[in-house]
Amino acid sequence: WETVRFLGVPCLKSVMDLWNYQEILFDLKPALVVEFGTRHGGSALYFSMIGQRINPLLRVLTVDIEDHLLDPQVPTFPGIEFMKSSSTAPAVAARIAELRRATPGPMFAILDSDHRMPHVLEEMLSLRDVTRPGDYLVVEDGNINGHPVLPGWGPGPLEAVEAYFARFPSASVSDPERERKFGFTFAPGGFLRRS
Repeated sequence: WETVRFLGVPCLKSVMDLWNYQEILFDLKPALVVEFGTRHGGSALYFSMIGQRINPLLRVLTVDIEDHLLDPQVPTFPGIEFMKSSSTAPAVAARIAELRRATPGPMFAILDSDHRMPHVLEEMLSLRDVTRPGDYLVVEDGNINGHPVLPGWGPGPLEAVEAYFARFPSASVSDPERERKFGFTFAPGGFLRRS
């Protein structure tokens, strides 16, 4: 996964997850993709190019606190907007709301920034007011903290998902069929559809 590239830009994702994501995009036909955690920008480029083949009006908002590793071609690509910010800043939720008004249709969101449980939970909470029934959320890297890798990490994304469901048991539904489709994922327990 550390050497995965899309059109030469590092992507840092499992290729099985990437294949799964393009199937979700095709089924969902979103108007907006929101990505928390840009890094080099390979996945933003991937979401944009795949998504625009499905919906030519698709927009991608990708958010990261840093931009020094961002490939310079990514923010200039049509339909991609890079926002240098904490993913949990109120300005991010406000921008998502603006984009939703401008581009009606479903949203696909993916969380892949800071993997500590409090931060991931805060990201999930920040999306509550800007997601709608049928929107799709993937919480990546639930495989850390011994699920099965990095057993000493401490509470991470999977624990954030569990905490979110404890607070809002009917807000979303898990999609275990999609999660298990290719036999491996970096997002166990993290394939969620808004109820």
